[in-house]
Amino acid sequence: MLTVRTTPRTGRFIPLLAGSLLLLGALAPLAARAAGPIPPPTPQQMLALKPKQEGIAYTTPEADKVAACKVEKVTGRKGSGWILKDADGKTLRLFFDSNDDNKVDVWSYFKDGVEVYREIDTTYSGKADQYRWLNAGGSKWGIDETKDFRIKYWKVISVEEVSQEILAALATRDFARFQALLINDAEVKALELPATEVARLQAAQKEAKAKFDDTAARLTTLTPKATWQYLQTDVPHLVPADQTGSRYDLTKHARGTIVFTPEKGEVGMIQTGELIQVGTAWRVVVAPVAGAEVPQEASKTGTGSDNITSNPKLEKLIKELTDLDLQMPKADSNQSPALVQHFLKRADILERIVAAADEKEREGFYRQVADSLSSAAQSSKTLADAIGLKRLVNLEEQLVKALPGSSLTAYVTFREMQAEYTLKMADPKADINKVQQECLDRLAKFVNAYPKAEDTPDAILQAGMVSEFLNKDVEAKNWYGQLKKNHADKPQAVKATGAIRRLDADGQVFTLAGPLLSDPNVAFDVDSLRNKDKVVVVYYWAGWNTQTLGDFAKLKLLLEAQGKNGVELLAVNLDNTAEEAKAFLTKSPAPGTHLHLDGALESKLATDYGVMVLPLIFLVGKDGKVVSHTVQINNLEDEVKKLLK
Repeated sequence: MLTVRTTPRTGRFIPLLAGSLLLLGALAPLAARAAGPIPPPTPQQMLALKPKQEGIAYTTPEADKVAACKVEKVTGRKGSGWILKDADGKTLRLFFDSNDDNKVDVWSYFKDGVEVYREIDTTYSGKADQYRWLNAGGSKWGIDETKDFRIKYWKVISVEEVSQEILAALATRDFARFQALLINDAEVKALELPATEVARLQAAQKEAKAKFDDTAARLTTLTPKATWQYLQTDVPHLVPADQTGSRYDLTKHARGTIVFTPEKGEVGMIQTGELIQVGTAWRVVVAPVAGAEVPQEASKTGTGSDNITSNPKLEKLIKELTDLDLQMPKADSNQSPALVQHFLKRADILERIVAAADEKEREGFYRQVADSLSSAAQSSKTLADAIGLKRLVNLEEQLVKALPGSSLTAYVTFREMQAEYTLKMADPKADINKVQQECLDRLAKFVNAYPKAEDTPDAILQAGMVSEFLNKDVEAKNWYGQLKKNHADKPQAVKATGAIRRLDADGQVFTLAGPLLSDPNVAFDVDSLRNKDKVVVVYYWAGWNTQTLGDFAKLKLLLEAQGKNGVELLAVNLDNTAEEAKAFLTKSPAPGTHLHLDGALESKLATDYGVMVLPLIFLVGKDGKVVSHTVQINNLEDEVKKLLK
């Protein structure tokens, strides 16, 4: 099985709110139309079903733990199903019938209690035709219209996942799997490219099979047991429509290098060739090529891949870098001498790679240099011994002189700012207000110097947060307003909109609804408390926050003293998963009604009010309007007493 390293991504979940009975037809034989109540499937029956796609990392309990697993019925507005949980209450499987026909049409698999993979039967025939990777499983969404368990095309797939699929296809010598990644005629037509470009893409499609087979034959050490390490690309290139003759702007990577480790032998590399984004999916234009060399013919057109020559020295350095990454030390603390040395060595190798690489390839490696130096700096104990920061400042100064205003200079500058800020804030003798003001000044200069850099939305959001810390709410709203106006298509703008709503909340009706932590099938609305003439304390928390335990102790005392007078606690959990929140409450029970949505500070429960720092408290009056969005735990009881009088 091909081993793949993936990055966490989020995914949609099935709404389970109310509904009817389900027979798991796929688990047969359970007597579909038998009289009387339908018995639930056994844990063994649910565990017997396996994903139709390979390489899914999901949790399956050991044989001696299966007996302790429990099957529970779940219902939705329409449809119902069975959920399987282990002895600790973590979800293992969820099989659901969404249209009340007594046949399963959604099969979900979980890892560590979080859904990572889902199969969907949209035609209710008993076989899946859509496959989705979710959360830590990735972001892919594959379509299989013929229902033979082979994905025909990808509705959603990231550029990294494309490279993983290329490697898997080559490892198994499976051209059909690779063909699902190729840009097809319908997509070429939709892009409305000029005739010459259409002809080039169609020619590449015709040659793909022969070139794919040739590459697979050359990769003699590549087997299904190989490990995908990473994809090396430059930043995406935006090619304007007036340059290509297309109706639309094109986002592309001119080339990408897949770095992998075979079961035996040295680190290998594969060239992806040109990659083009079509909607929510990245597409391959040409067949992959083994090694570090890109064919010269690929660079003959305006949107083709850049031409580089085979570079044994570069290959050797990349292998050295990969070997180092595989030996990354583990540390109990972020402040670790071993980590510092690891990241400094990584930066050393990357600087040698920059020197050996073609000029057009250098930006991507420079970015990795900056990331490594920033990590080394933030792993240091003090500002004085942060060698990584000193080297990062030196790199920044060189780029400011050589490439003023460039995306690379902006990238390095922002990471230097982050590293410096982290080290200053970690100093126990630091004047926090002074450090925050210095940070705000630097952020303002960054936004002014690099208004369209990729890190600018983050910089503006941080400027708003720091302004709030300094009690400059008007300035904070100006920053958030700028983010909302100038970067409306960015996810940071959603947080900014919520933050403005929070800052203007006093005197406004407080609105909040979400699933209960104890039962995600049940939705809770804060309006239900207003109808009961209640003062409401809304407390946003997470188990990882060290203040939470003490705050809950104070909130418990408050409810014991004032609850009988009409006080309710609504606790909004912002842990990554419900399992993390439940684990905290198992060890340290806390009062109140608890809500939760996966996604932590990125979840809707957080973004609706721009919650970016925990803990946070709203005090809401009996009329449902916010009395204070800045009340603190230490003066909360006094404020509650005022409302009750």
